[in-house]
Amino acid sequence: MNHLKRLQNALERFAPANTVSGLTKQFEDIAQIVFNGRYVVNGEYEIYPIDIEFYFHDEENKSIIEPQMYHVGDVPYFPVGAICPNRSGVDMTFEREGKYRASFLIRGYTYKSLVNNNEKTFTNKASQKLKEGEIDKFKPQYLWEDLFGNASIFEKGLSIVWMDNEDFNKVRIMSSARINVKKIKGEATDRMWRFTNLDADQQ
Repeated sequence: MNHLKRLQNALERFAPANTVSGLTKQFEDIAQIVFNGRYVVNGEYEIYPIDIEFYFHDEENKSIIEPQMYHVGDVPYFPVGAICPNRSGVDMTFEREGKYRASFLIRGYTYKSLVNNNEKTFTNKASQKLKEGEIDKFKPQYLWEDLFGNASIFEKGLSIVWMDNEDFNKVRIMSSARINVKKIKGEATDRMWRFTNLDADQQ
């Protein structure tokens, strides 16, 4: 059994910077940890995030706001590590009550079976840059189905557990603008809070 808590510790101890550039560095560090772990579903298969986007909203001082974030305002705070399905995919949250909302959205992942060697490993990932007429390869409903749709509610029910990899290997990461997120008013550029694991195909 894996008892490492790299991601849990990073999210629980998160102390946000007060600038977009500072947050960008913090989010890239968290992305490195995310890309060195996976979700284990019912002990039967693994979901490896390989493309994630971060969202952050300062509830206390409104110094950094996220106008398009789903989970803000007069709604309860999620506990650290909550997984929240929405129309864009699935978020993993790390919020601090009365202080801030924060999460990362999974935009791409690799599926690997643990019990069936003949079952095909596959990747579901958003296009790097959508062009006119191009079909986005990422389908949020696939991730909903893979995380939540493959278990009976009887007997063992559904189990989704985060597991850090035993070995931590730094990967090459590309930072880019988030998909379908408008530039924030008053900011000169897009927030480069989308992080893609460029070594995912070799892992």
